[in-house]
Amino acid sequence: MKKLNITFYFVSILFALAMAASGVAKLTEQEALVQSTQEMGYPLYLLTILGAAYLIGAGAILQPKYETLRQWGYAGFTIALIGAAASHILAGQAFGTAVPALVLLLLLATAVVLNHKR
Repeated sequence: MKKLNITFYFVSILFALAMAASGVAKLTEQEALVQSTQEMGYPLYLLTILGAAYLIGAGAILQPKYETLRQWGYAGFTIALIGAAASHILAGQAFGTAVPALVLLLLLATAVVLNHKR
């Protein structure tokens, strides 16, 4: 049981850090993100909205007290990551541009499964 908790927290912290870093990159409008957002035809203010949401979601996942809040964080990131992967693919970009979102989605699924088993 203790090993499962440690694994859950490790995966959750790793995922939350990745999403928080992505949120900061969006809020600071990193050049690669700006270019990709424009190529897909989205307005640049979407980066600000997503950046703030990613930081809030990372906090929701890491907080230990409210399980429902954590589950909402998981749900929000699931929608965001599926949307990101689909946006890259449907915009005609190379499949490789969707791979980071898909890898993060697998990491998220691992955290969710571990959360339910502990």
